[in-house]
Amino acid sequence: MKKSRLIGCLVSLTMIIPSGMFGQLKIGYIDSNRIMQEYEEVRDAQAKLEKETRRLQVEYNTYVERLDSLNREFERQRLLLSNEKIREKEQEIQSLYQNTQAFQQSKFGPEGELYRYQAQLMAPVLDKVDAAVKRIGAERSFDYIVDAAGGALVYALPAHDLTDDVIAELRRSAAPKQQ
Repeated sequence: MKKSRLIGCLVSLTMIIPSGMFGQLKIGYIDSNRIMQEYEEVRDAQAKLEKETRRLQVEYNTYVERLDSLNREFERQRLLLSNEKIREKEQEIQSLYQNTQAFQQSKFGPEGELYRYQAQLMAPVLDKVDAAVKRIGAERSFDYIVDAAGGALVYALPAHDLTDDVIAELRRSAAPKQQ
């Protein structure tokens, strides 16, 4: 699948760019995974996200423990309860179950609080990475810079790896300004 996608991209490029321009084309690449591993602001954002995840997990575990406790209590008392009390307890258990599921979805789901918090933390970091890549691309006159982590790159000369330059640029721009 990836190979056919890469071939399709190369065919598209050869159709768009006249063959005489290939000698002048300058392409560089980065490894965004490595940038994310080595860039301090990403690690800071991940630490904040992990702290929030732990906090929400404790809260979720409280729901689950209450639900388990209520279920155990109900099972112990079931034979002693009237039909009406059994229905009440079952409704109480069902209600708590639904609240637990709603909590889980609202906090951990794809549109949940944790997802939004991650996007909020990472947006400024990704903007800085994007700006650093654009600055290096403009300063060094690259026509294209591709991301090796995306899987579309099958071969590249190490001389074109701009990952170290992007990390250095991010560190330079993050360093406190001397006056």
